[in-house]
Amino acid sequence: MKIPASVWIDYFEELPVEEAISRLAKAGFTHGELSLTHLAQLMKKGNPTAEGKALRQCADSYEYIIPQGHLSFDCGLCDDSALERLKPELDLFAAAGIGKAILHTSGGAKLTEEERYDRWIHYIRRLSEYVEGTGVTLCIENLFSVPQCCMATQIKSIIKDAGGKNLAICLDTGHLHLSRVNKLTEQSHREFILEAGDLLQALHIADNNGIGDTHQMPFSARYGVDWKEVLSALHDVDYKGLFNLEILGERNAPMPIKEAKLVFIRTACDYMLSEKFLA
Repeated sequence: MKIPASVWIDYFEELPVEEAISRLAKAGFTHGELSLTHLAQLMKKGNPTAEGKALRQCADSYEYIIPQGHLSFDCGLCDDSALERLKPELDLFAAAGIGKAILHTSGGAKLTEEERYDRWIHYIRRLSEYVEGTGVTLCIENLFSVPQCCMATQIKSIIKDAGGKNLAICLDTGHLHLSRVNKLTEQSHREFILEAGDLLQALHIADNNGIGDTHQMPFSARYGVDWKEVLSALHDVDYKGLFNLEILGERNAPMPIKEAKLVFIRTACDYMLSEKFLA
């Protein structure tokens, strides 16, 4: 498949974002996802637009592209504090040329399901209006901890109810695997991808054994994700985004081992995205 392989930049969470990009580029990755640790570092500097422009210049210097990024989710999505937190992050994304912003439907634990859903719709609509004309699309991620948002059909309903503007879907393969194992859904990865169709514009590729969200690389978990099913379905819908690995569980190692693992991860991704894998 002719889609770019990437590893989220937080693989090197202990390094400044510029050094993390340098090491990922050295390992042969041309694309990546800006994620939570480095986003927080940049936001602390106080000028999201300036930091977004600087990030883009840094990435350009390594011929590295950052098409997607993960928005904060610890603020929830059920009151105005979400807008106060997320709008400046979206300013940074727009300035950096990050076109896909991964969004969690979270928060509101004390609300009824109906109240919670109504709040999500309200704030997703306001965020989608905010990014209009910026080139940023909000990609709503499936979650295993939120039963109302674990299937593609549910996310499509959220998108429809929020007005459908500047909204798409991010599939987290590890979350869907946990949702299936824990009987929150019977929807397979293939069914999710086909249901999402052209709304599927971002991926979090991760494996686990169905017990916890361990964020491992593909084929590293016993009783894990069916990767041939995933890749064949992506091929069938002509997916055009990143094959982006969100692999927190692979980074707990000394730096020399992390760098050696990254070379292996690059090789594995190249094979999975080749015609040989599906053949």
